[in-house]
Amino acid sequence: MKIEIVVIGKLKEYIRPAVKEYIKMLSSFAEIKLTQIKHAKGYKDFDKSLKKEAEGIISQLKESDYVILLDQSGRSCDSISFANHFHQLIQINSSIVFVIGGPFGVDESLKKRANELLSLSDLTFTHQLAVVILLEQLFRAFKIINNQKYHY
Repeated sequence: MKIEIVVIGKLKEYIRPAVKEYIKMLSSFAEIKLTQIKHAKGYKDFDKSLKKEAEGIISQLKESDYVILLDQSGRSCDSISFANHFHQLIQINSSIVFVIGGPFGVDESLKKRANELLSLSDLTFTHQLAVVILLEQLFRAFKIINNQKYHY
C-alpha cells in the first residue's frame, strides 16, 4: 500500500519532527511519501497562483491514483468512520494520494481531479498543521483496522 501526501509549501521547522515521527510509526502499515510543492509566486492574483499550483500537482498524479483532497467543503466524519472508509479504499486502490492545498485554497481543476473531498474538521487549520492531523488520523485508522490499541 502506497500513500502519498502532497502539500503546498515547505514544512516549517517546528512541524517536521511530528511529521517524521508519524511517518515512522506508519511505516509498519504502508509506504508513506510526503511531497512538498512550491508555492506559485510572482502572480498578482490568487487565481493564477492556485491554477499554477494545481497544474503542478495534477501533472504528478497518475491516472490510477485515488485522490482525496482535503477541503473545508468535503465530507466530514469521525475517526471510526474514517477508518472504515479508508479500509474499503485500501482494499481496492494500491495508491492513495491525499492533497492539502496552501493557505489560499486550491483551484477548481484540482477539485475536479479529486475522487473525493474530505474535511478534517469544522475548525480551520493551517495547511502545515493539517499534515500532522492527517498523519495522526491515518495512524489511528490503521490501528483501528488492525484491531490494535491506539493509546500506548
